[in-house]
Amino acid sequence: MKNIILPNFGYVEDRIPNDLYESLLLESNKAEFQNSEMISNLSDDYVAKHFYVNDNKIKLHNYIATVLDNYLLYYPKSADIRLATTDLPFQSNKPWFNYQRQGEYLPSHDHDGIYSYNIWLKIPKKCLFEFTYTNIIGNLTQHKIILTPEDEGKIIFFHAKLPHVAYPFLGSDDVRISVAGNILFKGFNDKRA
Repeated sequence: MKNIILPNFGYVEDRIPNDLYESLLLESNKAEFQNSEMISNLSDDYVAKHFYVNDNKIKLHNYIATVLDNYLLYYPKSADIRLATTDLPFQSNKPWFNYQRQGEYLPSHDHDGIYSYNIWLKIPKKCLFEFTYTNIIGNLTQHKIILTPEDEGKIIFFHAKLPHVAYPFLGSDDVRISVAGNILFKGFNDKRA
């Protein structure tokens, strides 16, 4: 008897380099008060606030390029999206910090672009991040990622259209801080970053 696994795309997980972690953590201490706020279709009461990464944008983009290369080694067909007559290069968008306080959440959502990532900088209490996807027989399936303070510095890199949610945590007045961003196709004369 043979077992045949049908191909699908998962996510990759790693730890960011310590110097990048320290730099992002340092910027996150002031970004909520100094950087531009990112308004998204998630912005609402009890939803975590978002502020753009400024000081570490280039350093983060350079690191994310290496994560993308590794993702494509695991899932080489994940970029086979027929949208243009020629292959387009990838481009990172402007990343942002998420500041999640006790009782706040990020509702189920997906991202723009082709790929996305999330990096946890500060985790005050055990909490839950969850992916939702449709399995081969059409049932909704969840994949839970339980996070604790030991997961600070962890990155996950995944397909941008994979729905996910960051559930609220209770029992701490500290702030959960993460960094997120997207990888998109770069169009001709596209100046976004």
